[in-house]
Amino acid sequence: MNPVDDPLEAVTFSYVAALENLATALTGRTQRSPDGTLFAMSGAPIASLNGIVSPLLSPDVSQISSLTSLAGAQRLPWSIRVRGVPDRDVAEVAAAHGLTRYERQPLMTLSSRSGALRELTTDPLRVRALAADELVLYAETVAAGYQVPREVFHVLANPSLKLEGFSFYLAELKGVPVGTGMTASTGGQIGIFTISTLPEYRRRGYARMVTAEIVRRGFSAGADAAYLHAVSGAAESVYASIGFETQEFMTVITAP
Repeated sequence: MNPVDDPLEAVTFSYVAALENLATALTGRTQRSPDGTLFAMSGAPIASLNGIVSPLLSPDVSQISSLTSLAGAQRLPWSIRVRGVPDRDVAEVAAAHGLTRYERQPLMTLSSRSGALRELTTDPLRVRALAADELVLYAETVAAGYQVPREVFHVLANPSLKLEGFSFYLAELKGVPVGTGMTASTGGQIGIFTISTLPEYRRRGYARMVTAEIVRRGFSAGADAAYLHAVSGAAESVYASIGFETQEFMTVITAP
């Protein structure tokens, strides 16, 4: 399949490359199949950051199946991720490994040439890029934003991520951390990840502001487009208000 047949090929392969870079920096546990299907383990106890992902519109179940033994041996939550609705063969491979819970995540994109990025003021919110020695603070703030134990996101404190195209941003009010955002730069695209707001600062538009600001910085640095996966309907609405458009969705298959 070529980009004419699949207009999102550049986006989905960039997403897979970002996951590969993440795992390369954190654990070194990655493997690619000939068609681009990826096995990658971040080491975090988060199923969506471990396992197998296919960038193809029509995933090759044999390639997915060949990687399941690697994923299953890691003793961490893991997932199989495919575009659109998994066919019966993919579902059977997933079920054979206890993966029977399905989550649909909209894939949203925004072109740097579209002129659709909404202008949002960040005053008095300050969004700043973090240095490698500040990533412990980042990981702790992400965990607080998602309301999970800090150990869940401890892998994001690894300074080597800065060498693999990842950038980390902290949103602050008068020096107090209130939110986060992370970008991954691969193939002329920027992926947007870990957008979070601390519970006591929600419903003030900070997630919108952080997302818009880090996308703007990515475009200024030369990225052609931005992409993200919305984890809820509410999140999808927030990103749409900035200018992102839903193109399709990814199915994440995990254990119940």
